[in-house]
Amino acid sequence: MWSLGGLFTVKLDHAASQGQLAVLEAVVSRAAEPPLHIHHREDEAWYVLDGHINFHVAQQVIEAKTGSFVFAPMGIPHAFTVEAEPTRVLVFATPSGFEGFVRDLGVPADGEDEPPDLTVPGPEILGPVGDRYGIEVIGPPLRLGE
Repeated sequence: MWSLGGLFTVKLDHAASQGQLAVLEAVVSRAAEPPLHIHHREDEAWYVLDGHINFHVAQQVIEAKTGSFVFAPMGIPHAFTVEAEPTRVLVFATPSGFEGFVRDLGVPADGEDEPPDLTVPGPEILGPVGDRYGIEVIGPPLRLGE
């Protein structure tokens, strides 16, 4: 599905993992850079399949190129910037639930081209959906500060 500024494919969801784990493959560009946020219900991790992302987890900046693994425990502020477009990454969330957030904000891809307005939604949309999933936006996207 097209969601949050990227193309997401759910590999493992709540039903298949009995609520324990969600795994999604994401193809992202700078349009997918999220605002600084906190997950209150799940840990989140990423494995970079191809590309380059800089993750900001708490006060640490982690340069993640192909083959890198990054972990953000629940309750810790984090965001990322995409340094190579496109970047392909596996997203892990435990327990599951994050895939519902992606679905609620997305539209089916159905083999069609990227929507022209594909981006991370603004706070008026992201906030209420995030509230349903325990995801709190606490700041703007990082690139805005450059």
